[in-house]
Amino acid sequence: MSKKTRVKDFAARAKDDPDSVRTLGRLGRYLAVNPMSDEVALLDRLGIKASTCLKVDLYWEHGDVWFVQIESEFYASPRRPGIYARLAPSGYVNVVVVVSERLISSRVVSRSLREVAKRDLQLDRLRDVLEPL
Repeated sequence: MSKKTRVKDFAARAKDDPDSVRTLGRLGRYLAVNPMSDEVALLDRLGIKASTCLKVDLYWEHGDVWFVQIESEFYASPRRPGIYARLAPSGYVNVVVVVSERLISSRVVSRSLREVAKRDLQLDRLRDVLEPL
C-alpha cells in the first residue's frame, strides 16, 4: 500500500468518525483502535474496566500513516520497555512502544508518540521483523 493510499485511507476513517480523531499539534493526529484507561465514558459504554487497558493500537498520521502499538510491559512480556519497529509486507510502518506503566492512558500515548517522533527512524533499513530502535 502506498503512502498516498495510507493517507487517503486515514482521511476517510477520520471523516467517518471525527470524534475518534485525536490531534497532537505538530505531531499530527491519531485514531485509536482500543480505548485508553482514562476514557471513562467510552469504557462505561463498552462495559470495559480501565484495569484491562494494557495495550492501545492506533493509526498515527504525521505525513505518512503508521500503525503504532503501545503496550504495558506487563502485556508485552518478554519484550522490555523501549521502541521497536518493522516494515510490514503491506507497506505500513509498524511501531511497538513498550512502557513501564501498567495502564495505557491518553497521557502515555501522547508521551510515547513524542518519543517515537524524536527517533531517527530510517525506513530503508526496516525489515519485517520487530527490532529495537
